[in-house]
Amino acid sequence: MYNLIKRTPAKLLTSIELEGRLLKLPRWQLTDDIISRQLEFPDFEATWSFLNQVALRSHLWGHHPKIVTNYNQVLIELTTHDAGGITDVDAKLAARIDLYAMGREKCAENEL
Repeated sequence: MYNLIKRTPAKLLTSIELEGRLLKLPRWQLTDDIISRQLEFPDFEATWSFLNQVALRSHLWGHHPKIVTNYNQVLIELTTHDAGGITDVDAKLAARIDLYAMGREKCAENEL
């Protein structure tokens, strides 16, 4: 993670730490050494507005997620290859991504 003075190295999470972090990230799925989330937005503009925020935060933190997008659908995968798994930076970025998505996602008809 970056700050204005120096880069702080990512800390690999233990399985217990990861379980605790995932309890706070219920929309994220754990598969092997990756946490991922699928999102759907109402339109193309909302999708790219969200992606711009994610891209800027990722760049500032020196962390670059895998992002797959198709019109209004987005898949984000987080892992830290250099550390060999999921780190505190992955968990922090997942939480920030959740904040960016809040209020933007497409609602199911039964949620209206």
